[in-house]
Amino acid sequence: MEMKIERVDEIPMLLYWLKQTRVEEIVDSIWKPHGNWKGLTYGQLAVLFVVYVVHGLNHRLYQMEQWVEEHFHVISQACGWTLSSKDATDDRAGAMMHVLGSDISRCISFQRESGRHYIQAYALPTDVVRYDTTSFNVHHATSSKASNDLFHFGHGKDHRPDLLQFKQGLATLDPGGFPLFSETMEGNVADDTRYVPAWREMTVTIGHKHFLYIADCKAAALSTRGIIDHEGGRYLFPLPMTGEVPAKLKALVTRPPAKPEAIYRHQVETDRTVIHEIGRGFCVNTPVSFKLELETVHNWDERWFIVQSRTYARTQAKAIMARLKKAQTELGRLKPKKNETGDQLCQRAQKILKDRSCLGLIDLEARETIVRKEKHMGRGRPKADSPRIVEEITGASLSFQRNRTAIAEAIRLAGWRIYVTNVPSEAMTLEQSVRYYREEWVVERGFHRFKEGSLPALPIYLHLPERIRGFMMLLSVALQVITLIEFVARKNLAASNEPIAGLVPGNPKMKTLRPTTERLLAPFKGLHLLVEKTSESIKLRLIEELKPIQEHILHLLGIPPDIYALHSDVAIFNDTT
Repeated sequence: MEMKIERVDEIPMLLYWLKQTRVEEIVDSIWKPHGNWKGLTYGQLAVLFVVYVVHGLNHRLYQMEQWVEEHFHVISQACGWTLSSKDATDDRAGAMMHVLGSDISRCISFQRESGRHYIQAYALPTDVVRYDTTSFNVHHATSSKASNDLFHFGHGKDHRPDLLQFKQGLATLDPGGFPLFSETMEGNVADDTRYVPAWREMTVTIGHKHFLYIADCKAAALSTRGIIDHEGGRYLFPLPMTGEVPAKLKALVTRPPAKPEAIYRHQVETDRTVIHEIGRGFCVNTPVSFKLELETVHNWDERWFIVQSRTYARTQAKAIMARLKKAQTELGRLKPKKNETGDQLCQRAQKILKDRSCLGLIDLEARETIVRKEKHMGRGRPKADSPRIVEEITGASLSFQRNRTAIAEAIRLAGWRIYVTNVPSEAMTLEQSVRYYREEWVVERGFHRFKEGSLPALPIYLHLPERIRGFMMLLSVALQVITLIEFVARKNLAASNEPIAGLVPGNPKMKTLRPTTERLLAPFKGLHLLVEKTSESIKLRLIEELKPIQEHILHLLGIPPDIYALHSDVAIFNDTT
């Protein structure tokens, strides 16, 4: 008899969850393998890869075959497929990703169909949609391909201009941040061009245009706002602090047309609701016009929310004083060069102020002095009748002091921003707009899971653009799994108003109504399957029994506990392992 122990963990849960979301079915309905393709279908292999990424916290294709071998009987029992470890080789997984990423229109069709299923099956709210982009750096060599290559040099928050990159866009639904649409783009694509196509795609998937579209300040271009309003959409964007916006903000804050009202945040605690004042603001109605195609002018009314966050104001004020201190230190160390004029010295000082964002906050004054000095000509010790010349030596000095009036004005403007929307006043108040935009971190959370969290996408080892598009699409499916588990658990906990305990290591009594998926899956680590193989049969037996916390989590997610009933005694079959 051969005996083997396989880790079970959350693998049956993930396979069951993906079966309910119809990922396998939708993939197989869109992508058909060629006639020589044997073994698992594209849909089955895609499901297997998603489970491998979520369970193993790993996306390396060459290690997937070994992972399947280590959990062969668990996967076979949980999914019911005719499985071979060779179904999960890196060649087959790479070929599957290549097919999935070769046709962008099919990727969009997959996301539309799966997104509609998610919305209908899980009653996902479709009132608020958020969109953002991020960049992923790669260490690949510069490609000789020109326009059709995915990798380009471009601006990114990782501050690595020396590395090639590609960009990933993500659109999510509130309140859980469920990713409904993702797109993989070239690394040098400007974000400004992607907001309208992403909004249009979301209208097709959701089926209406009445949701609130929220994005960062790059989406506040007049063309983006004009097109969305012209096509019947709703938006909420912060204006970028560039161009004429700072001057308009200063005029509105110093001479407000309406008295600023306090903005509150309601925080629900265990037995009471605590109200915190988080800022103040007022609203201004502004007519806007934009010239569309064919010289058509579109006019609409916008509401400008002029808002100050208390926390942001304190942070900005503190940053202003810190920059002033550093600028003054650098100016004090600035020494004039030989024969440098006052203007040249002042230009160097202005550069320091510009680099420290202190222009106008410190007054500069440069002085020039000219010293005439006689100089004897010729060699040797000068005599009384030796020829002489008079040299003029130019010297410069710099004095500076803080402009207290300008500093007081900068601190007064600290924390103020302008948010623009075309939503009428009866549909969204000033306080609601602040609450909506304060949740902008929701879409960033998905990027965090890709870069540093439980769905690691980095480092990228793939080189072909088609495979990277297919890989990022499957990684978005994994993000949907993670987010949906979290959404369902929190929704059911809120409905019962019974927080769950036992999820925090070292603090088993700590309760929460908002557990993360990572916390919900962690208690299933340590479940094992005993495999006893003889020449005639294979016996499977789950060594540990499900604990109360594990059964509670399964009940919370609507998953039947019998998915862990892996006991069996079957006749021997052709097993490559």
